Amino acid sequence: MKNLALTLVTLFTVCLSTEVSAQVKKTTVTTTSKIQKAKEEATIANINKQMNAIDDQLDNKGSKKVEKLKYCYLTEQLLNVANDYQGIRYQWGGMSRTGMDCSGFVKNAFNQFNIDLPRTSKEMASRGERVSSSDAKPGDLIFFKNGGSRVINHVGIVIEVDGDDIKFIHSATSKGVSINSTKEAYYSKGFVQINRVYDRQVL
Repeated sequence: MKNLALTLVTLFTVCLSTEVSAQVKKTTVTTTSKIQKAKEEATIANINKQMNAIDDQLDNKGSKKVEKLKYCYLTEQLLNVANDYQGIRYQWGGMSRTGMDCSGFVKNAFNQFNIDLPRTSKEMASRGERVSSSDAKPGDLIFFKNGGSRVINHVGIVIEVDGDDIKFIHSATSKGVSINSTKEAYYSKGFVQINRVYDRQVL
């Protein structure tokens, strides 16, 4: 009888020990699983955060790119026409491909789009809206007093603006229809004003 009781106590102790071990193991596994899951969720959250940041950067770049690509169709066509005249020789009073002066060149280019401008650069300078050089845009008219003149005697069409460097196409006495810049000493000295003579519609 004593042996039976001892055996039962031993079996009970073993079972209890086994159950406690199993419970501890289960708790350990559960805790480990929770820690592992938390790490995975943190990693996934971090990856998502990084991906969202990248997406935001790409969206911003995309927005800037789209903004930069906005253009006025009329301006694009006007500059195409103006550039097509490059190389035509200068001829005082001329308005054709055989030769043209500065205002003749500008008037001819704008005539292609039914925008009627006066014949002389001085008269053109009174048309449209005068804008600051910092607000200049392609398609604007740019005016000069060249050669020591007291009145406006030269005009061109703005084709590119890069800060304070304004490139324009015009008919110059030396090279005919060509491109120059306000960064050049001669044109920097003679620069007077910029006029906008048509409304721009961004398409």
